[in-house]
Amino acid sequence: MNPDLTGQKVVITGITSGIGRASAELLLSRGAEVFVSARSQAKLDKALGELDGPVSGHVLDLLDVDAIPAFFDRVGQFDHLVTPAASGMFALIREMDFPAAREILESKQWGQLQTVHHGVRKISEKGSITLFSGTVTQKPLPGATMFAAAGGATEAAARIWGLELAPIRVNTIAPGIIDTPVWANLMGDEAAAEAKAGFAGSLPVGRVGTAADVAKAVAFLIDNDFVNGITLVVDGGHRLI
Repeated sequence: MNPDLTGQKVVITGITSGIGRASAELLLSRGAEVFVSARSQAKLDKALGELDGPVSGHVLDLLDVDAIPAFFDRVGQFDHLVTPAASGMFALIREMDFPAAREILESKQWGQLQTVHHGVRKISEKGSITLFSGTVTQKPLPGATMFAAAGGATEAAARIWGLELAPIRVNTIAPGIIDTPVWANLMGDEAAAEAKAGFAGSLPVGRVGTAADVAKAVAFLIDNDFVNGITLVVDGGHRLI
């Protein structure tokens, strides 16, 4: 099913690569108007130049909470909010880098909370909010303490917001092992390629996920107005093994 999103305005925070970029491309292809953000003007300009369709944007760093209300003032009224932007780190608790750990909470959990708080003033009553966590909230992975902590908090908050903000729908996507640039950023190119190959061999579907796989889940949650308060796992069956 390919829903027609003509006339729908979608805000996506963070679209320079990975899930945010794939979501913007898919939603634009289905007729949506898309408003995006990136952390720098150079990254924003590059992304806007490579996207095809009615897309515009503004610089936004989710760690700068004072900039978030100004961002939504620029957006104006819209229909759907998608929040994939986040920092990343892996660290065992014995070796925790606490400034980096705090940044994860501030961008991935606190940043999403602030984004919803300010964005909901502009969202249509028939609209939706799609948040992001990860399958480490359901399947333990050594070193993923902060991903799990931030993701678990987001999933719990989303269920509450699904009641508080009704009839606006609020859902969470929990991606599994997805082939995005974050792996190389965390581990380096060679180690990332080796890790992803290892995961691919162990997953029931026989491959790691793509950003396009997750983008399809974003489109589904935007389109289906009878889905509210869920965590949609997109992990190729990772939690089963």
